[in-house]
Amino acid sequence: MSLFSGSETKKTLARLKGELEEAHERMRVLDNFAGVGLWQAVLHQGDPMHAKSRWTWSPEFRRLVGFTSESEFPDVVSSWSDRLHPEDVEPTFAKFGAHLGDASGRTPYDAVYRLKMRDGSYRWFRATGGCARGPAGEPLRACGSLVDIHAQKTTEEAQRRAGEDQARTVSLLGTGLRHLTERDLTYRLNEPFGKDYEKLRGDFNSAMDTLQQVMLAVNSNVQAIQSGTQTVAASSDDLSRRTEQQAATLEETAAALDEITATMKKSAEGAAHARKAVANADENAKSSSSVVKQAVAGMEGIAKSAQQISQIIGVMDEIAFQTNLLALNAGVEAARAGEAGRGFAVVASEVRALAQRSAEAAKEIKGLISTSTAQTEQGVLLVAETGRSLEQILVQVAEINVIISDIAAGAQEQATGLQEVNRAVNEMDQVTQQNAAMVSEVTGSSHSLSREINELSALVAQFQVGASGDDLRGELRKAAPHAFRTNAPPRVAPKSGPAARPLAKKVANGGIAGGDAQGGWDEF
Repeated sequence: MSLFSGSETKKTLARLKGELEEAHERMRVLDNFAGVGLWQAVLHQGDPMHAKSRWTWSPEFRRLVGFTSESEFPDVVSSWSDRLHPEDVEPTFAKFGAHLGDASGRTPYDAVYRLKMRDGSYRWFRATGGCARGPAGEPLRACGSLVDIHAQKTTEEAQRRAGEDQARTVSLLGTGLRHLTERDLTYRLNEPFGKDYEKLRGDFNSAMDTLQQVMLAVNSNVQAIQSGTQTVAASSDDLSRRTEQQAATLEETAAALDEITATMKKSAEGAAHARKAVANADENAKSSSSVVKQAVAGMEGIAKSAQQISQIIGVMDEIAFQTNLLALNAGVEAARAGEAGRGFAVVASEVRALAQRSAEAAKEIKGLISTSTAQTEQGVLLVAETGRSLEQILVQVAEINVIISDIAAGAQEQATGLQEVNRAVNEMDQVTQQNAAMVSEVTGSSHSLSREINELSALVAQFQVGASGDDLRGELRKAAPHAFRTNAPPRVAPKSGPAARPLAKKVANGGIAGGDAQGGWDEF
């Protein structure tokens, strides 16, 4: 007796037929429109490569590989295995074999590989699948899907390559930065970077070139500044020493001018007194001239009186002679008279004696008068000569008065001018003292700057710039020609000034004269 009646069997068959058709339609849709390539294999004795194993590739599988028909891509395992990339054959079969060999089914089949397309290019795919097993766990049927992951894999590969390029770039750039940290400016990144990072290598090398040129210029400028600061420091020291000497000399000059001013003031006062004395002498000379003229007139009157006295003495001498003659005649007459004339004879004798004495006295007076007249004439001549001398003295005293007046006026003007010069020199002394203090500060600053430049030079010298000595300036002239343009004049070594001279002592010992005075002012 049948398990099912005829009608039920038909219904069951119809239902099964409908389900089978539905399954076939679903498989057709999946094969054609699911976007994945389906495959299956009926394994003979669990060996996927056995000739009796049957492989089936869906149309979508063929389309993913670039084929459209079964004749182009037949349902055999070699259609797939022969298109595996040589590098992917062993790992792919190893994964598939591990999946088939695990009876527990816990080892999945998930492989990524490359298949050769119809045009000969390779494309990345991901294959996943599983298998149905027998009672003993042996694989009976395997199936799975194939998904095109070329875009994803290409992106991953690009990311991987980008990561490798980035890591390599970071490593090389780190090496360059380490050299930069070690102050080596001669290092360059000569190994090419990836195309996305090649510009970074160029920028780094360009930055190193620029930094090297800058450091070369800085090094050269530091050397030039160091030389300049040494020159400035030496000049400042010399200027400070000369300024101190000048300040000391100017101080002594100011003291000397003070003494000169005082001396000139005294000279002006002495000239004023001398002018007054000469004026008095002029007045006295004029008075003396008048007195001498009066004396000359008096001496001339005395000479005339002496001449008159001499004439009177002559008259008296004649009178004495006549008297003597009369006395003689009287004696003769008395002798003739005899006794009667004896008394008259005595009188006549006395008169005669008196006449003789008068004659002798007149003779003596005449001699004295002659001597006096000669002396008076000599005195008149001397007084006349004295008058002429006094007149010359008066003229010379007048000239001396004019000269002394001019000298007094000039001395006064010189005293006024020296006061102005003294005031100016005192102001110069103050300014020079301030300049000396300022020069001392500048000298200290120049030494401090020199020390700082030396420290900067030591810091710059730590960088390896790939040039030294004479090559440095030549490279810099090519790299930055304006860095070497200078308008600074050549330095002239300062003349070593003589030591400050004791001017005040020279003034005290008689003033500054000749070459000493010129030598003293040469210091300024």
